[in-house]
Amino acid sequence: MTFKELAASDIDAVFLNSDEFANTVIFNGIELKCVIDDDRLLERNDTAPGVYLGERLIFTNSSDLPGKPAVGSRAPNDGRAWFVTSVTDNAGMYEIRLGANKT
Repeated sequence: MTFKELAASDIDAVFLNSDEFANTVIFNGIELKCVIDDDRLLERNDTAPGVYLGERLIFTNSSDLPGKPAVGSRAPNDGRAWFVTSVTDNAGMYEIRLGANKT
C-alpha cells in the first residue's frame, strides 16, 4: 500500500473518527463528519481593524460533499447563516473557512 493510500484511509479512520476528533454537523442540509478548528483561525486573523466577522474553520472528507463549495455561497451550518470564504482541497480533505457577519 502506498503512502497516499494509507493517508486516504486515515481520513475516516483517524481524523474524522467521532471517538477521536470529529463532530457531526449539518452543512447545507448534509450531515457531515468534520473537525472544527476555530483555534487555527486565531493564527490567521486577517480582518481589518474595526470589522467583526464571526468565523469557523472545518475540515471534512471531500468525498462527503457533492462538489467543492463555491466561495461566496451560503453555507448554513447548525442553524446559523454562514457563507464560504475559502476552500482548500488538501489530500482528500476540504479545509472550509466560513464567515458570518455579526452585528
